Amino acid sequence: MLDIPGYRILRALGRGGMATVYLAMQESVQREVALKVMSPTLHGDAEFGERFLREARIAASLRHRHVVQVHDVGRADDLHYIAMEYLSGGQVLNRTNGAGDLAFCLRVTREIALALDYAHRRGVIHRDIKPDNILLRDDGAAVLSDFGIARAHDSKRMTMTGTILGTPHYMAPEQASGSAVDGRADLYALGVVFHEMAVGVVPFDAADWVSVGLMHLSAPVPRLPPALSRLQPLIDTMLAKDPSERLQTGAEVAEVIAEMELSMAAPRSPAISAAPAKAELAERGINSSAQASTRRRGDETIGRAAETSSDEPSLGEIAEALSSPSQRTRRRAEKDSPRQSALRPWHWALGLLALLLIGAYSQRDVLRDRLLPSRNEALLTQADEALRERRLVGQEPPGARELFQAVLALDPDNARARAGLAQVAENLLSEARAAIAHDRMDEARQWLGRARDAEAPAREIEQIEADIRNRAQHDDRLADLVGRAQTALAAGRLDAANEGALALYAQALAVDPSSSVALAGRREALSLLLDRARQHTDEGKFAEAQAQIDAVTVVDAAHLGLPEALTQLAQARQQAGEATNALIAEGDALRKRGRLISPAGDNARERYRSALAREPNVQADDGLRAIAAALVQQASKRMADYEFEPAAALLDEAAATQASAPGLSAARTRLRELQQRRGDLASGTLSADQQAALQQALTGAALARKAGNLLYPPGESAWDLYRRALTLDRDNTIAKQGLAELPAATRQLFEDALGSNKVGSARGYLEGLQTLAPNDIALPDMKRRLAASLVGYATERLGANEISRASDALLQAAELDPNNTNIASLRARIDQAREK
Repeated sequence: MLDIPGYRILRALGRGGMATVYLAMQESVQREVALKVMSPTLHGDAEFGERFLREARIAASLRHRHVVQVHDVGRADDLHYIAMEYLSGGQVLNRTNGAGDLAFCLRVTREIALALDYAHRRGVIHRDIKPDNILLRDDGAAVLSDFGIARAHDSKRMTMTGTILGTPHYMAPEQASGSAVDGRADLYALGVVFHEMAVGVVPFDAADWVSVGLMHLSAPVPRLPPALSRLQPLIDTMLAKDPSERLQTGAEVAEVIAEMELSMAAPRSPAISAAPAKAELAERGINSSAQASTRRRGDETIGRAAETSSDEPSLGEIAEALSSPSQRTRRRAEKDSPRQSALRPWHWALGLLALLLIGAYSQRDVLRDRLLPSRNEALLTQADEALRERRLVGQEPPGARELFQAVLALDPDNARARAGLAQVAENLLSEARAAIAHDRMDEARQWLGRARDAEAPAREIEQIEADIRNRAQHDDRLADLVGRAQTALAAGRLDAANEGALALYAQALAVDPSSSVALAGRREALSLLLDRARQHTDEGKFAEAQAQIDAVTVVDAAHLGLPEALTQLAQARQQAGEATNALIAEGDALRKRGRLISPAGDNARERYRSALAREPNVQADDGLRAIAAALVQQASKRMADYEFEPAAALLDEAAATQASAPGLSAARTRLRELQQRRGDLASGTLSADQQAALQQALTGAALARKAGNLLYPPGESAWDLYRRALTLDRDNTIAKQGLAELPAATRQLFEDALGSNKVGSARGYLEGLQTLAPNDIALPDMKRRLAASLVGYATERLGANEISRASDALLQAAELDPNNTNIASLRARIDQAREK
């Protein structure tokens, strides 16, 4: 399961070749976010990692209502991630489902054009405009996302010259050919998206991306269906092959579309002076003169496109709204030319009157401004000055809000005053946000009220109100956590898992990392933990001291008290370790001398126990285990000689030394069986069951000997079965003779195995003989010969490049005959083979 600290994954939203996007909860602020996580398989690819991080840097630098907002960027282990605004409306094509309604398509295109204009003015070219990268908010607003291959003016190129990045169906001709691109390539791609939203298909499509690229470079723009023919000039202009023939900026595209939207909304009502699209352009800072300039350029471009499409239906009222007056007059003249000879003089008079009325209407703003008192211009001048000086509101002297409102009271349609009031509202909202950031909630509410009076957008007011409510909840949560942490600190509950002071202070700092109360409380808790660590060190409780120090290190690895505490613990451990090592060395020496558990006060077991009393120690544990095993072995020998009482005493000592000693439980069971059989033997002759068991043991021993199972497997070997027979009848001659013959049989099996070059079997028989007859005079010669065979086997394995087998065989040979003259040279050859 994906684990990124601070985020709880809810579900996957989408997956691409570079990253996966999840819906996640940002736990610190309880906010749903879109969490984009780069694929772990690309972690080692520096280019993809740089491209991923660059997307975050570029998107975070753009603050626009139609650009996705980045909340957080980070890395968890090997995972790069970006936490972005969650846009629940989904992708734009999911909304249109193919061909969409015209008003929706126009609005989305205009909003993305504004976003691109904002990005282009800041030197950022997106280079991958497509429907997948246009998302919708709940209110339907379009948002531009995914700056993965965007290029900023201050960033290095991610690819070699001529490399093509982007999506083929949406590439501008210059981008498809690998040439240098600018913002006009993004506007071309936006034109493709507009076509796909309106018509339901992309304008250029083919079986492969190369063919698609060629169509972008040379194929004419497809003709739109008759119902959409009014859009043909706009589509032709946006998809012009030559970038210089397109609308040059996103602002121009947005302005032209806004005019079209206004014309569509009220085609026969020239008195309409505002619309949402126009208001948004004003809100984005596009002033009247800039709009007029853009409109003139757009009119000329659209006009040229219209003239090249003479075989298509007329644009009607929308075309006239977008074209210049001279172009409209020329088209009417061309349309009426067949009837010119029939015109009467009064027709000319009426036409002249209509032209005068149209001219007067087109100049209505100028006429209105000339007729208004000069006081109007003075108020606007004062308002602009107040805005520059950041005097946003007030009565004495009057603020920018009051001055712009005064102008609107005289002239409700004054575009300059409305744009100025919108800028005042934006500044007031910025002041409110700054007050929230500095935790001045009362001040933020005051600024918000002023922004509301300045007719700030309701959506932004609602967002800031939500931020104020969230901050209030944030403050309540912080106060609760700090209070509980202080209670835990006073009670000495420092590092408890849930309600400990450190855990609660950590939660408080997750809510507010700058909380001075939480930071001070955490420092005090850490100091108290180090005091405890020093106390445990003085008492020799090193494990407890280390646990306290580790708890401090996890929270604050740079704590100033850590070096001293660590030094004190290390010195104490060194001193204790020296004493412990001395006790263990004494225990080892006593164990080798056979003084396992006696005499009292000077035996190995007591030394090991003293070492363990200081602190857990593996060597001391191993020493006690070795003593217990030796006691079990001594008990087994006593049992073999029917000395049951001493054997029982030795097993009791083994259990007292280490209750889990190997073989202890089996030895106790065997002792009980032997004691029972001894009682049966003492009573006289063997019972029928004992006779049968005796015969079964002798028969099994003979079969095991014939099969070569002299010592193995345990319990079923000839050795074990002959000894079992002697426990039933200790004077049994067959069993005694069988045991006496086992060493010779083992030597013969060794010779057979060695002669057949079965070195593993020969090694087993050699070890068996060492158990049966440790003083057998043939053992030294057998070891030398087996070592020689192992050296030969190791040489063969080395020749077959089986280095591991050769090394194992050589080690066995060295154990058997360290003086073999071939071992040193063969070891050097094996080491050399490993280095290759």
